[in-house]
Amino acid sequence: MSQVQASHLLIKHQGSRNPVSRRTGQSTANVTKEVAIAELQQWIEKIEKGEISFADAAHARSDCGSFAQKGDLGPFGPGMMQKPFEDASFALKVGERSGIVDTDSGVHIILRTA
Repeated sequence: MSQVQASHLLIKHQGSRNPVSRRTGQSTANVTKEVAIAELQQWIEKIEKGEISFADAAHARSDCGSFAQKGDLGPFGPGMMQKPFEDASFALKVGERSGIVDTDSGVHIILRTA
């Protein structure tokens, strides 16, 4: 498999390599990693309960610029993403969602879409 396509919801925190939300333009320097993980877990629960779709959750909350595309990152291949993100994305089957994935950017949940 040379490429996958995925969407994600990213929550940045004070340890993120660029602790500024691309959605709001606000600093995340006051957000601990533990708080980011706890918030991401709340989003997972809302998605699992059917209260919100993954796409709508990513649009409403993701700190990545992909929030504008409802989290869609488009197709990508090996070496194009940070290793933990890449490994998680390639391990998923189409339609599967990851648990929490920790990268230098922050904490994510990933939905493989193709």
